Amino acid sequence: MPYQDVGTTKRKSMTPTRVLRIWEAHEGHCVTCGGQIDGTRDAWFIEHVRALELGGADTDANCGPAHLSCKAGKDADDHSRAAKAKRNKRAALGIRPPSQIKSAGFSPAPPQRRASSPIEKLKLGYQRP
Repeated sequence: MPYQDVGTTKRKSMTPTRVLRIWEAHEGHCVTCGGQIDGTRDAWFIEHVRALELGGADTDANCGPAHLSCKAGKDADDHSRAAKAKRNKRAALGIRPPSQIKSAGFSPAPPQRRASSPIEKLKLGYQRP
């Protein structure tokens, strides 16, 4: 199966004029869940419908408003798909991960001699013979 070549698209600045233009194009509907966004009460942002890391363009047509609460699920899915695409690309190009050296470890060191022996404490009082 051939790999899908994905690259990261450079991001343009998101000006207030661009945000308004994207909002109006989608009539305030979340591009992730489809629900209506209350622009003054809901936390929202501009989301790329097709993620930049998956080769999506940074154009108004690829952007739309989304609830901030919808972000985590979409981001996790996008990152997972991008990682899989990159793994497939590396495999198709014959790039292998570096081999991990499996060490047998070191044998235990022999017990060491002491440089001096401890001084015996002076025993006071009654001692058994």
